[in-house]
Parts: sequence; structure tokens; C-alpha cells
Amino acid sequence: MKRFGIIAVFALSACATTAGDNTYQAAQDEGRVTGINEDGERVRCERIRETGSRFTQRVCHTEHEWELIEENARRAAQDSQARYPRDCGPTPENPNPNC
Repeated sequence: MKRFGIIAVFALSACATTAGDNTYQAAQDEGRVTGINEDGERVRCERIRETGSRFTQRVCHTEHEWELIEENARRAAQDSQARYPRDCGPTPENPNPNC
């Protein structure tokens, strides 16, 4: 683990920031980007709070893994919304709809 930290510090200090890399630089400035793994991929850590808990947990993934997590969450929300039509709810005319 100590070796990873040393490698990450040297790798980050050797990186040059470009104009197209502003989001990475902003994340790094906020402390969410922690380094580069053995495969040369950027690693981003975030504090995640579980529902019903007041404690946070530090979770680290590569940028690609974070994109997959976000895409899966988006897809799950869309699937959930698609199961129940928007106009499927109780109304004065039909208090118990069969949706």
C-alpha cells in the first residue's frame, strides 16, 4: 500500500494538465482523485453515505468503474420508472387502478 502511495505521488507530480483535463484537475483539487493504479488508470475516491446511516465510507474506483456505476444506477431508475406509467395513480373516478 505504501508503494502504491509513492507511485501515485510521483505519477501525479509528473502529469501535465491540459485544457481538456479541467474536470480531472478540479476533482484532484477537491481531493477526490487519489492517484493512478498499477495499470495506469486514474483512481477516484469519494465518501459515500449509506441510506439510514450517518457514517460515510471511502470508496475508490477507476474513472471507468465510476462511469459504469453511474450508468447502472441510471438504467435501474429508468427501468423502475418504466414499470409504472406516469398516469397510473388513484383518481376520484378510479381510486384503485389496475396498473
